[in-house]
Amino acid sequence: VFVDDKDKVWVSDFAANAILRFDPETETFESFPSDRPDAAVRQMLGRPGEMWGAESGTDRLVVIRD
Repeated sequence: VFVDDKDKVWVSDFAANAILRFDPETETFESFPSDRPDAAVRQMLGRPGEMWGAESGTDRLVVIRD
């Protein structure tokens, strides 16, 4: 779980093979699915305008820019 500078909450969803962003203001989720199977994002971190996810199942780092 990671909370960004805009108070959006980021979580990984192994079942959906995606990273999800929750907006507490609108109470909605947005999905960012991996383009590779079994991504298994286990760690997330970010900086203003970016969220980084470590896909341990694919040995890569992904970035989502806002």
